[in-house]
Amino acid sequence: VPAVPAVPSPFVLDEFKRKYSNEDTLGVALPHFWEHFDREGWSLWYCQYRYPEELSQTFMSCNLITGESLRPRAPPP
Repeated sequence: VPAVPAVPSPFVLDEFKRKYSNEDTLGVALPHFWEHFDREGWSLWYCQYRYPEELSQTFMSCNLITGESLRPRAPPP
């Protein structure tokens, strides 16, 4: 069960998505993201898949990411 923060995050994801979809990514969207990103209310994750050759189609990556986000677990020792 995800934890619900006591105070809503000031970071508005829809605002960033509009910038990302409609404006230049490097010049507008990413600077907007870093300017407004709420480190207390959100987290970023970087993952590297061991078998990238198995991710030849976009849907394969989406399935992998969705599965990982639904089943978080501790890293191996």
